[in-house]
Amino acid sequence: MYKKSFILYTGLVLLLTACGNDLTAEPTKNNETTIDLTKISTGALTDQQPSNEAKDLLSKHDEITTVKAVNTDEAMLIAIEIEHMKRFELAKIKKQYQKEMKKQFKNLDVEFSTDKKIIIELDKLEKQILNNEISSKELKKRLKQIVTLSKEQT
Repeated sequence: MYKKSFILYTGLVLLLTACGNDLTAEPTKNNETTIDLTKISTGALTDQQPSNEAKDLLSKHDEITTVKAVNTDEAMLIAIEIEHMKRFELAKIKKQYQKEMKKQFKNLDVEFSTDKKIIIELDKLEKQILNNEISSKELKKRLKQIVTLSKEQT
């Protein structure tokens, strides 16, 4: 009888100990998160200063983890990625930031996206701009294609 109670008690203690919190782990701080953002040279074929300014403005928000933006003379496409737990409020956040960017850049046709495929495409385009591998005409064409892709519904 005592043997069964001892084994049951020991098993219960081991189970509770194993499921306890690890107090030695370092707590993560939201202020130390890094944002994936690439500054594009303003001396490139098309001045990317508006894109860099949009990245700076959006990077100040805590829930944003990635900001990609590219502009031409007439249009700008911005794509953001937000924290996983904030995705429940994605529509509200997207609407708020889109309104903020359209207000900030009144002279440009601002498109805004939270789609991962747009982030990937803009990242490729940013790299081409940084390496001067794309002409101004090609940039306008690619940006138009990406905007069309962002409006596409799957």
